Amino acid sequence: MNERADVAFGFTVGPVMPTAQDGPAGDCERYRAMLEDCRFGQSLGFGSVWVLEHHFTDYYPSPSPLLLLSHVAAACPGLGLGTAVIVLPWYEPVRFAEELAMLSLMTDAELHIGLGRGVARIEYDARNIDMAHSRDLFREHYEIADGLLSGAPFRYEGTHATIPRAVTLRPGPVRERIHLYGACNNPGTAERMAEMGLGLLCTSASPFRQNADSIEAWKAVTAAKGGHADANLPLWIHCFVADSEAEARDEAITYLAAFFRAVVAHYETHANPWKDVPTYERNVQQMERMEAMADPANLPPFLEHQLVGTPAQVAAQVRRYREIGVTQFAINTAQPGRPAESRHRSMERFAREVIPLV
Repeated sequence: MNERADVAFGFTVGPVMPTAQDGPAGDCERYRAMLEDCRFGQSLGFGSVWVLEHHFTDYYPSPSPLLLLSHVAAACPGLGLGTAVIVLPWYEPVRFAEELAMLSLMTDAELHIGLGRGVARIEYDARNIDMAHSRDLFREHYEIADGLLSGAPFRYEGTHATIPRAVTLRPGPVRERIHLYGACNNPGTAERMAEMGLGLLCTSASPFRQNADSIEAWKAVTAAKGGHADANLPLWIHCFVADSEAEARDEAITYLAAFFRAVVAHYETHANPWKDVPTYERNVQQMERMEAMADPANLPPFLEHQLVGTPAQVAAQVRRYREIGVTQFAINTAQPGRPAESRHRSMERFAREVIPLV
């Protein structure tokens, strides 16, 4: 379990830079801009950078987070490395543990590895994996990775995955540097993550009160199991900082509408691909909300639980999240189509004007 930290601040990057070029040339430009965002964020004093995993569409096309982070580790020494999230059911779990162990040796910084089970049908179909098994796959693959990362000989027998003989990771991981979190959007999921011994990663896709309830549920189960209920609790959250609330909200609505249009296209929400998939009932409701927010007119309520406003207003929102237990913020200024000038302006104002207030 992760030790509790003082409040910490990181930033999100992704290949989102608008470009006139299509295909590999455009993607090359986007990846160069993403790495420049890493350098820029580190120069501002942020402690960590967070990346996403998605495949096959224009929605954050970064299909190998650990490969990306290994490059960032070399380009930005000392910068903490985070994922929001790695979709664990898609990974061969022994290879995942090996690569994470290697990454822990390639940086002196902390690794904040958010894990999830994935929602996009196209990403499951391409791997010929049945989404109905995603919850069990997530649990078994986590148990294997966690067992191997202990550094001790480990074997495993599960329904979907088996290690028939005891093996020991080589190279051995720097285990105290690796912090594992389960992504959560409701209290039931939070309780399952706590039962598994996983930390908790919240996102602002869920309303503030729902995140508060999830954190409370996670803490209760963790304490009952004898774990560290005061462990580090990261939150992934959208961020727009401007001179006035109106200016920040206008900018947020512009780029969050584009964000949700990308969500709708990537997750194929119009087809409701989860309607007959067990354990995805809540995702149907969540994706219906996201589909509605592709219309800018429906976005104002969503802004109420993001970091949107003047530096003082954003600082007040940070303090509000801290009161419910959040100890680490991964601010997202990397919405699809948001240009570097806008991304960097909010990053800089958050670092120079918001953080000193909190």
